[in-house]
Amino acid sequence: MARIIVVTSGKGGVGKTTSSAAIATGLAQKGKKTVVIDFDIGLRNLDLIMGCERRVVYDFVNVIQGDATLNQAL
Repeated sequence: MARIIVVTSGKGGVGKTTSSAAIATGLAQKGKKTVVIDFDIGLRNLDLIMGCERRVVYDFVNVIQGDATLNQAL
């Protein structure tokens, strides 16, 4: 069964992205199928923290605008 973990705060700079990356990495290392999505459209940097900034072709905005499918963005 899928589980959803949401990391949120009304304030910037409190570690939401870092915490999300750490949780996702830990779960993946334990063999769990893991997807982590950065919904901070203006200041997203999850790809930088996880070291995959050169691999991001499509993001959530592209999916919403219909420029890419969810599978392409994942």
